[in-house]
Amino acid sequence: MPEMKKILVYISPEKYSSLFDLILGYDAGADVVVPYSDTSDQDIRDVVYSCVYTRGSSGRKNTAIFIGGPDVNKGEEFMSAILKIFGELPPEFRVSVVADPHGAHTTSSACAVKIKDALGSLKGLSATILAGTGPVGQSIAIILAREGCRVKITSRKLEKAKKVCRIIKEKYKVDAMPFEAKDDRTIEKAVSDADIVVATGPEKITLLPQRIWTKYPRIKVLADVNAVPPYGIEGIDPRDDRKKTVDGRTTIGALSIGSLKIRAHHRMVEKLFEEKGQILDLWKIYEITQAISEKP
Repeated sequence: MPEMKKILVYISPEKYSSLFDLILGYDAGADVVVPYSDTSDQDIRDVVYSCVYTRGSSGRKNTAIFIGGPDVNKGEEFMSAILKIFGELPPEFRVSVVADPHGAHTTSSACAVKIKDALGSLKGLSATILAGTGPVGQSIAIILAREGCRVKITSRKLEKAKKVCRIIKEKYKVDAMPFEAKDDRTIEKAVSDADIVVATGPEKITLLPQRIWTKYPRIKVLADVNAVPPYGIEGIDPRDDRKKTVDGRTTIGALSIGSLKIRAHHRMVEKLFEEKGQILDLWKIYEITQAISEKP
């Protein structure tokens, strides 16, 4: 009998599957990547049954589910639905599952690992996540809060920040403080007491001018996930990899974060096929990323 192919089933509520994720799936060693786009809640049971009933017990490690899409919270709903269905089945009927919607979990893990490598322990430090209500901002906030940081999430609209902080509290049992930052005065107030500042806003928008952050010596690390100029934090080059500024701060650019993110993505997909039934959530992905970073 020919060797079983490693099949990665990519499910997403978006109209078209992420080409980025499909390519990385192949690059990470999947033999076949099956895009299953426009997925709804009603489709999840059929996806799970198709994955667990088509191969024998020893062969199920060669099938895995990847949850993508643009919405972290929807991705978590898909993950919860899959786990619920697993709970209804005999224990041997499992495949491995990972959720990384919008690449948020791998990107945020890479960013947090870079920050931790620069500072060591994060316990007791203050972190401000600028424009932190999106998928990457939320995930970074969760990781930093679990690492012991006091986290502030900013948005141009306070209600939006409040909503995200409530969701994080309900789902992950960690606290983050909502903060409105819409002009120089409020942005300055948001970062004035921070040890760590991370910009997670959209492309081509500068969230933090250099003339503001240079005024506050308490800021030890500045990280920016925006790789398209103008960058999210003025004065940071996307290639900066824990680079020291003239006044001793550490800067981390988007390409540096992205390089580790790609390595984490590859390892994450590889791990799915090592044994059946693995569930790779945000914290597991963070652990994988830490392990990769520690390698020479």
